[in-house]
Amino acid sequence: MIVLIARVELGLFWPLSMEYIYFVESESENKSKKITISIFIVSILVIILIIILLFINQRTSVAPKAKEVNVTSSISINNSYVFASPVRAKANGDLIRVTVFVLDEKGKGVFDKKVAIPEESGISVKEVQALTDEVGKAIFDISSTKTGVFYIEIEAAGIILPQRTKVVFD
Repeated sequence: MIVLIARVELGLFWPLSMEYIYFVESESENKSKKITISIFIVSILVIILIIILLFINQRTSVAPKAKEVNVTSSISINNSYVFASPVRAKANGDLIRVTVFVLDEKGKGVFDKKVAIPEESGISVKEVQALTDEVGKAIFDISSTKTGVFYIEIEAAGIILPQRTKVVFD
């Protein structure tokens, strides 16, 4: 570190003098100081991250949190729905996931209902979750040995749902 001292004489009627002290840091001291400050800031950020991870106990998953299980309600074919993802796949190997939501008149999921996809020529159905859960969800994986467009029909507790989903196997 270099110290510069400047003395200034002022005054017309009375003697006045001031001294200024300047501190000039060398380049190596300046780099060292920047590195120390950077390490300090990173350390503070890591400590904040650890505190956040340890003390925040919020659920961040999208798991259903049904307060009460809806067993007694009847199925509403107008509120229930089905969708597929992806809607296009390769024949002889790729799977398409078909998800069904069986709902009542109020739009709440109906629990423990048997859902099925009737076998169709060229379509193979694997039941991943054939009974509905707390939110009324059932899951199936389908595949095909044939190419073409298929309209998947759903049967929930013996009732055919009017909505169908279109899938394509190439």
